[in-house]
Amino acid sequence: MTEENWFTGVGSGLVTSSGASVCQIIRLEWSPDGLGCNLRPILTAMSTNGAIIALGEHIDRQSTVITGMRTRGFKAWKTLWGLGAQLPIPDSSEEGGYRNMNERIKGFSWAKQISTGRAFLAYCNDEDEIAIMSVQLFDRPKHSEPTTEESVWDIQEIARFDGRGRHTKEDATDITDPDFVPHGSAFLLKWSPWFISEGKRTAILGYLAKNHVGFRRITILDDWTRGQLPQVKVEEGDTATICTFLSTDAFIEWEDSIYIENDKPVVKGVIGTPFDVKPFQVSLSDPPKKREEPHYTWECSTTYSKEGENTSTNPITGLVMHRRDESTNSATPHYSFVRLSAAASNQDWYQTNLPDTGSNPPQWAGKIGKLTTRLVSRASALEGLDSDSDSEDELIEEDGPQLQVHQSRFRIWGMAASPGGGSTAVLVSQYSTQHPERRAISKLLFGWRSRTEEQDSVQNLTVTSTADLTTEGQLWEWMYGGGPMVPGTTAENKANAEVRESPLREQFKDVITKQRCVFCDSTLQTAGDEVNCNNGHLFARCASTGLAIIGPDISRICSVCELRCLKVSELSRIAEEQFGPGTKIESSGEACGGCGGKFVA
Repeated sequence: MTEENWFTGVGSGLVTSSGASVCQIIRLEWSPDGLGCNLRPILTAMSTNGAIIALGEHIDRQSTVITGMRTRGFKAWKTLWGLGAQLPIPDSSEEGGYRNMNERIKGFSWAKQISTGRAFLAYCNDEDEIAIMSVQLFDRPKHSEPTTEESVWDIQEIARFDGRGRHTKEDATDITDPDFVPHGSAFLLKWSPWFISEGKRTAILGYLAKNHVGFRRITILDDWTRGQLPQVKVEEGDTATICTFLSTDAFIEWEDSIYIENDKPVVKGVIGTPFDVKPFQVSLSDPPKKREEPHYTWECSTTYSKEGENTSTNPITGLVMHRRDESTNSATPHYSFVRLSAAASNQDWYQTNLPDTGSNPPQWAGKIGKLTTRLVSRASALEGLDSDSDSEDELIEEDGPQLQVHQSRFRIWGMAASPGGGSTAVLVSQYSTQHPERRAISKLLFGWRSRTEEQDSVQNLTVTSTADLTTEGQLWEWMYGGGPMVPGTTAENKANAEVRESPLREQFKDVITKQRCVFCDSTLQTAGDEVNCNNGHLFARCASTGLAIIGPDISRICSVCELRCLKVSELSRIAEEQFGPGTKIESSGEACGGCGGKFVA
């Protein structure tokens, strides 16, 4: 008791500032594609102690174990960096070159993909300040060995603004007040898609406050050079605002499309209260509104939900936005969502506004609906027979209707869609209606589009073109979403080295005829994805340039199409040898030139 309390917490909260927060994961989100090692996204996790931890692949170029891998695994996964909750960050003005962040983060969101190795991350702390962070991964020479490069992460704050909304003039913040309504969410931030025009990128950051939704415009003014800070403009005020009742765990989602209405770019989305869904749309070009004076929630009638709204007491736990055909211009975005509880007395747990899909729900929805509505004898239910059995005759006994009960109920924790929208998955826990189960097994249930289904206009609404997907995304859609076959994935559809024309291939087309066999110094002839000489010596052919690979450890192999590509260091050596010192190579060396897939290592 006489010693000073040195174990302080973080932030300004009554509990968290005293160091009493429990570290539990409450939010997960993948970064945009192309940010991490080998162009793969990183996984970010937010915990209750107010920290964001980034996890992902880290390839040590000196490790022969990792660089020799041919399959993906978690052996190369590391804790990459973190923000908030007393985590150290570089600061040259402090002793030791770093300082600890005294911020408790309560919500975050990644912006949509910007460019390779570059992304924006927004987070909100417990003082309702919203910070915009630039996150980069790039290579630079080591200080100890200038001839050797190392991969480094650079995370810097580029902007910060007030995210308290307009209801800061509150008279019901005391939990003992009769009019106090809980609020707050870990999903309070969400980025719209980027709109590219005149060399600028513009997006809207939607944020939730106390019964308030704000939309702040962020613009990247020029090309963002890798390794340097971007020029970013964050508007002083919100482009649009909405006053509406928001309960705990409210969220906001955007449609991944931009529409042109009255010669203005418009983005659309929905707000989950989270008991109800409310659509909205925001212009990307309108000037910010004049800042309004703070007011009470009773002045805009948002202290409670309006009569007729939030008729369900079953909160939404997962929502998927469907990309529509660009020729369709509906005021309401297309979406599907699931609610927390699925039981016989509650059949609104799955809803969608897609047209004419009520008779064709996902397979997992049909399975949950069948299991929750199945009637079995009370004796069978008490014995706990396998509720996944499809044979109802085995479960129903010769009992009267009064002795038959519903056997199962479900908790649905979340829903996600595949990259192209051809399949969906839900995380569920199944419980008995007759026994109090404290530990239920959670499992994933999938739904997919059959290849034999007719490709009508309704299905086209729910499936994204695979042209803008990664190779992993295209593979998933081909296997499970009814999408087209991916070149290079089968022997019958082998990717050819000439399949992709690129500036890099054009740059080296005249060098191919100058290459000689390293064993007999004879000329080389191309034969598909191989190169041979007159004496029968065979060499693999670079899928990115068409050059013969005539040495060991100078190429990388694609795990998708199994074609090889020369490393950037080897291409730079050949370019300087053929075209002179200082020749630039238009390649990051992180994607296969045959199928566009990423390398394992």
